[in-house]
This record gives sequence, C-alpha cells and structure tokens, in this order.
Amino acid sequence: GMTLRGTGDLAVIIERASGSVLIVDTTKRISLARVEGLGDLSHASVVFSRDERFAYVFGRDGGLSKVDILQQKLVKRIVQSGNSIGGAISQDGRLVAVSNYEPGGVRVFDANTLELVADIPARDADGHLSKVVGLVDAPGQRFVFSLYDAGEIWIADFSKGMQPVIKKFHKVGKQPYDGLITSDGRYYIAGLFGEDGLALLDLWRPQAGVKRIL
Repeated sequence: GMTLRGTGDLAVIIERASGSVLIVDTTKRISLARVEGLGDLSHASVVFSRDERFAYVFGRDGGLSKVDILQQKLVKRIVQSGNSIGGAISQDGRLVAVSNYEPGGVRVFDANTLELVADIPARDADGHLSKVVGLVDAPGQRFVFSLYDAGEIWIADFSKGMQPVIKKFHKVGKQPYDGLITSDGRYYIAGLFGEDGLALLDLWRPQAGVKRIL
C-alpha cells in the first residue's frame, strides 16, 4: 500500500529530455517515482495546488499536466495551445492560467477538472495577437501578464466570477518578457528585452500606471 506521508518535503524534478517528472523526498534525499508521458518539457515550469498534493506542469508544446505527487501518477493532460511558456495558479487554488505564444493569449482552466473556463486573446489595439510572457498570480484572484509584441501589461481580475475584468497598460516598454511579483504581492516587474530597464506596476495603486525603473 501507499506510505502515509505529508507533502511538505516532497519535490518534483523536471526531466526535460525524456518528458517525465521525478518525485523526490527532500528529507530522505531519495527518488520515489517517475511520472512519464508529459510531452515536450524543454522549457517547463511547475506550480502547486494549495494543499500541495498536485503539481501542474506547463510544457513547451502547450501541454498542461496535472500530477498527483502522493499517488505518483498523471491525473490528466491536455494540449491547450500550440506553444506555451509557463503558468500560475490563482490565490484560492481554483484556477490555473497558462500563457501562450501560439496563439498569443492566456487560457484559464478549472484546477480540479482542467476544463477551460476563460480564453483571453492578447490582441493589441491594431488587432494583432501578441506572445504572452511573465504570467503571475496576484492577490485578489488576479493574474498579471505581459504582451511581448505589443509592449503591454494586463491584469485579469477573476474576483467577480469567470468573466474576468481586464485592465490594460499600454506602451510599458519594448518587448517585456520575464515577469515577477514581489512576495508581498504588491509589485509586478517585467524585464524589457528590447531596451535597458524594467517596467514596474504597483498593484496597490494601478491607477499610477507603469513606471520605468533601473
């Protein structure tokens, strides 16, 4: 039978070349299981459910995989786009968002079933789709992300339900790419690929707009 264990000392290791995930016990420093069949993990990232039981793995091929790290198995895998890069899980743990290159946008899924709940195409003012990067979860059931081609930062607010309220910040700088959020959930910072400097958004005072720093 299964050994009784908490998840606090478990970790997953992405095995990029083989499309698999290794579940390890970091206290005993042993490998417990390998979960296979997760597709192209050449640029994969992971977020965890609030209860730390499930790992959501975002693959480069648009694959979103839900791994049960206690039962050591792949619960479900969907291919939700042509090319994706990273994702986040909402504050309440009920929504998983994926940022996509192809087609550009964010897709949001029910964390339990992986059913699609919202599709947010990243269209700029001229109607062109942009690659989406730097997706993070923010307090208040929000996701924040950057539009690489459009030079914009968007906030998608799911606090009122499954139809998000979207706030857009234009002309934040050239080609924002990697994004991060400070541990207090206040500042979102996007690195700019196309120029020197970073774009900073104060989520406590979004009306102040995006500032250029460093």
